[in-house]
Amino acid sequence: MKKLRAGERQTQILELLSRNGSMKVTELADYFQVSRETIRRDLTVLHQKGSIRKWFGGALPNSEKNEYDIQAISERPSPHSAEKMQICRKALSLLPPQATIFLDNGSTILYLARYLSQMSGYTIITPSIACVSICASSSNKIIVCPGAVDPLTVSATGSYAADFLNLLRTDFAFLCCSGFRSNDGPTSNDLDYSQVKAAALKNTQTSIVLSDSSKAGYSSLLPFAKWEEIDYLITDSGLDQEIYQSISSRTQVIFADR
Repeated sequence: MKKLRAGERQTQILELLSRNGSMKVTELADYFQVSRETIRRDLTVLHQKGSIRKWFGGALPNSEKNEYDIQAISERPSPHSAEKMQICRKALSLLPPQATIFLDNGSTILYLARYLSQMSGYTIITPSIACVSICASSSNKIIVCPGAVDPLTVSATGSYAADFLNLLRTDFAFLCCSGFRSNDGPTSNDLDYSQVKAAALKNTQTSIVLSDSSKAGYSSLLPFAKWEEIDYLITDSGLDQEIYQSISSRTQVIFADR
């Protein structure tokens, strides 16, 4: 994406919020390939104009609804929702009964959590408060990672969460990423949370990155793994052929819609 002026970017933010209902600061930063601080400044300007409302590390379009009618974070729509749901259904097809699972944070993982909440017999380990909320009443065992909660990701983060994961072993780790353009592996935009991803990856038997093909269009500064360390990338067939060839030479790529 070409670099936009602040006014142009803010106009596009309003369009995205109108289509998607809400977006996090991290999602907007990834989309526009700018820093989170830049997006926060944009949201402050739009908030002061009355165009948006800030909410849980992100923003909502302004409306006449009472603030108490706002959807819970785990229920809000996200971009590329159809692709994300397909990706999660494909991921579930790889799971044996009664597996021990790590769930990362991220919008795609929330779809996976919703599917798992309708299932039983799994042990789910996660730092994501939203995932805990979705799965808490399910017939699965839920283990919450300790640590300080980052208001942007609404997840436990830092060394406490990473050290906790280093004590455990999982059968599957489902991971999200901020993007993977021009990188040797998937990336994250949060240094503290990268520790959590690295610990989950180190202590699992099978690592799976869930990412729709739009993430190939941008990246963050912090690769949390090389593709050779990832067992599977599950994505959609919108992935650029050249990128597919590069990644598939280093890990197994599964298209959810084929």
